[in-house]
Amino acid sequence: MQIVERLLGNVETWPDAGNYHIETVYLDNEDLAKPIQRLESDHGNEFGLRLDRKELPIKSGDIIAHYTNDEGEDTLVVVHTHSQEMIVITPSDIDQMGTIAHLLGNTHKPVKVEHGQIILERDPVVEKILAHNDIKFELKNITLTEPLEHVDLRY
Repeated sequence: MQIVERLLGNVETWPDAGNYHIETVYLDNEDLAKPIQRLESDHGNEFGLRLDRKELPIKSGDIIAHYTNDEGEDTLVVVHTHSQEMIVITPSDIDQMGTIAHLLGNTHKPVKVEHGQIILERDPVVEKILAHNDIKFELKNITLTEPLEHVDLRY
């Protein structure tokens, strides 16, 4: 098993990435924030991650290893995230956004806010809170490229 102590880059910016054989490790959203973990690629190769917290979060497309495989091909081992069923809320206006932010803040759940939507992991308690407050939401399978985040309280 190869131990990985730093990320090598991202496949999106790697020079001539299309000329490499790609081996993939799949992570769940919550694993993108874990510095120590054991991974298995789609080729059956095992990797141990022991990253400094400065390397986090891991992002979809990050490269954890570069080697020449048994067939002599230059190979990149790339992280991809699994699709997950998520709660997606599209507030109707700024007042509803404030209400939703207040309700979700009390649950201490990590979220992602983008394109006027709030995305968070499926949770029956959150679904009940939203329904009780007549807040419409959808359940969608989403593949995140970065982990959901808690509010950052650093000033």
